[in-house]
Amino acid sequence: MSLQIIKAQNTSDVGRIVLNSVVIDAENTIPTEAKSFLETKLARICTDNGVGGFAINPQFVLATKINVLSKDVNAGPPQMIAINLEITFFIGDAISNKLFRNEIISTKGVGVNVNKAMIDAIKNVNTKSQLIVSLVEKAKQNIAEYYNSQCDLIISKSKTLSEKQEFDAAINALMQVPDVCKSCYDKCMNTVQPIYKSKINRFATIQLNKAKICWNANPNSKGATEVAALLENIEPLSTSFKEAYNLTETIRKKLETDEKREWDFKMKQYNDGLKLEQQIIESSKAVALAYAKNQPKTIDYNHIYW
Repeated sequence: MSLQIIKAQNTSDVGRIVLNSVVIDAENTIPTEAKSFLETKLARICTDNGVGGFAINPQFVLATKINVLSKDVNAGPPQMIAINLEITFFIGDAISNKLFRNEIISTKGVGVNVNKAMIDAIKNVNTKSQLIVSLVEKAKQNIAEYYNSQCDLIISKSKTLSEKQEFDAAINALMQVPDVCKSCYDKCMNTVQPIYKSKINRFATIQLNKAKICWNANPNSKGATEVAALLENIEPLSTSFKEAYNLTETIRKKLETDEKREWDFKMKQYNDGLKLEQQIIESSKAVALAYAKNQPKTIDYNHIYW
């Protein structure tokens, strides 16, 4: 038997360099439809260059700003707007306000209004151009260098969080390190295992104590149902698992004696197909992903000064 993996969507994004796509428009000068189209274009750039997905870290961004160089009205019919844009693409650290790389692309578009003209101009940007590919590749190197330089600090911070029993935050900090930073990544994966075990041990102890109180108060089918709800998420790797299992056997025998019925409840089981260390890492990815999704927005990307 082996540890059952916590299921969550997009855990494959954890442990990768993933960029947040951001359109900087502090003055709200970009029409909504054009802005949405540009956001889609940025997401496409990230996907095409292997940095797309759900980022558990809001720190690193692919951001863009639009500068309108000219806007001309061509008499019709129909009347058309010709627009000349300068689009700047930035990749950097939004927390420290550090710019890694930037490139400027000029593009033109025509439409029946400013919104349509902007969309046409944005559509003409080639997301697979060598300029953009090189921008992303070089920025990946900068991000990897950041994590390698901050590795000891990241590990120290996670241990401090763990000591305060802020296990999810500790795990999240460690799981942000991408696997391309091999030395730092390996250190973080070694650090995350005891922290994850501490997390499930604490949870299991709390649930088991609640289950004992519940069963002592109601040693019947109603109490058994409540106990089942408390014990069903206890991980097999936890130090309380054996005691929890023994309690379920006690309940089973009691119900069979008193009510001539079998209690249909199964404890979690190990997954034999995966190595224990890998299962802990996969479960830690799920913890980090859930933690990141529940965090409030803490960065106002419109105040990036690049």
